Amino acid sequence: MAGIDKAAIGFSIAIVAIGVAFAMYGDAAQNQGYVATPTTSKPMAVIPEEPKAQTDPFADIADKVKENPKEVMKEVEEVVEEIGETIKEETEKHAPGPETYTVEMPAGTSVPGCEETNACYLPADIIIFAGDTVEWVNVDTAAHTVTGGSPADGPSGVFDSSLVMGGASYSFTFNDAGSYDYFCMVHPWMVGSVTVN
Repeated sequence: MAGIDKAAIGFSIAIVAIGVAFAMYGDAAQNQGYVATPTTSKPMAVIPEEPKAQTDPFADIADKVKENPKEVMKEVEEVVEEIGETIKEETEKHAPGPETYTVEMPAGTSVPGCEETNACYLPADIIIFAGDTVEWVNVDTAAHTVTGGSPADGPSGVFDSSLVMGGASYSFTFNDAGSYDYFCMVHPWMVGSVTVN
């Protein structure tokens, strides 16, 4: 019986050794680029592939820099300048110019109530860029004003439409960055603001 146990232990060790060998082979094949493609049922010898020579795509540039660094730097500066000019041209082509934004003075704003929903000017608060224009269009039947300042502090003197009759409009171009409050002098509950970036 002792002989059978020794044989079983030996056989088990052999199987484990074979398993470890296959695991090591698989790991080596994966890491070293070995390829074994059996085409028959006979065992085949595994032949490692020749490692592929890797070429440095920048080797010729490095050689050129070593030979004449000033010339290479001049070429690089020319390319950078050309790229910069291209970017500038494309930006100028597609850069938005000054724009005009419309703000409505809605119908019914001559009676208090629009201030509760901040709808006396639509939109009541607008964000624009320096150089842009805001056009206020009166779609109400009553006359309104667009006066820089606030009801509490009075007119700022920056802009004032005077009376804008129903169906008429008033425009102002904001050249300087800042925040500009405005209101209607006839109906002081009507307030709005323009933020200029």
